[in-house]
Amino acid sequence: MMNAKDLSTLLKPKIAFLNVLTGVAGYVLAGGEGVRLLFFIVAGFLTAMGSGAVNHYLDRDIDARMQRTADRPIPKRRIKPSEALLIGMGMIVSGVMLSLLTLTPLATFFIALGAFIYLVIYTIWLKRRTVWNIVIGGAAGSCPPLAGWAAVTNSIDLIPVLLAFLIFLWTPGHFWGLAIRAERDYRRAGIPMLPAVAGIERASFVTGLSNMITVAVWFAIGLLLQNPLFYFIITTPLTVLLAKDSVKLMMKPEKETAWRVFKTSSPWLMIIVVGALASLISFPSPF
Repeated sequence: MMNAKDLSTLLKPKIAFLNVLTGVAGYVLAGGEGVRLLFFIVAGFLTAMGSGAVNHYLDRDIDARMQRTADRPIPKRRIKPSEALLIGMGMIVSGVMLSLLTLTPLATFFIALGAFIYLVIYTIWLKRRTVWNIVIGGAAGSCPPLAGWAAVTNSIDLIPVLLAFLIFLWTPGHFWGLAIRAERDYRRAGIPMLPAVAGIERASFVTGLSNMITVAVWFAIGLLLQNPLFYFIITTPLTVLLAKDSVKLMMKPEKETAWRVFKTSSPWLMIIVVGALASLISFPSPF
């Protein structure tokens, strides 16, 4: 029988929260406010969590072969595959329909595109076929800030594009840190993640390099914000730590160093979003 813990595992609420948060950043930076933001948040959570459930359904055979995922509810038969698929598709359709009825057409397009890239392009097409799986599939995470901005303006500007690009670059470096530690797991499951194909040494160098390019985009975003002071104050300490750990990983490719990079990059994106929102704070001139 399905319980709350299994349902939470199925819907991946932490990943959904990060997706929605980056979308809210795009929405607020575009000048949006009011009830429409609530509709955007609900539509985002429904679509993201529904995508998580369908991902569990599609990956149920892989999850059963990997030590890291073997205890998930579908491999352990605590949730039937058909139930996961029904829940997931129902939530995706509900989220997209809510967006279509309450937000702009362009926002709906990006919300639906994120789910399509994650489930079809990444999970079904690329994940089992190519080492480029998470690089291209990571574009799914780039859709929320574009959707948030479009929900307000029904258009796209440079700031949401840079946020989307930041997430696109962050995703592989973040995930490869985990994959390096779980390299044997991916090799055993036959999934061509970079560490399982290229080896830990090469994967470590590429992971560190990817993170350093991401840091460069972080700086470029700050230069475009109207009031970047709070952005840099909030985000610089963890960014420096991420850069330091990434350089260390490039020079000393070890699983424990990769795990530390993964743990550092996990909250980093959330901190960037908080910093970007803080850039909207302004003080009245004393003159």
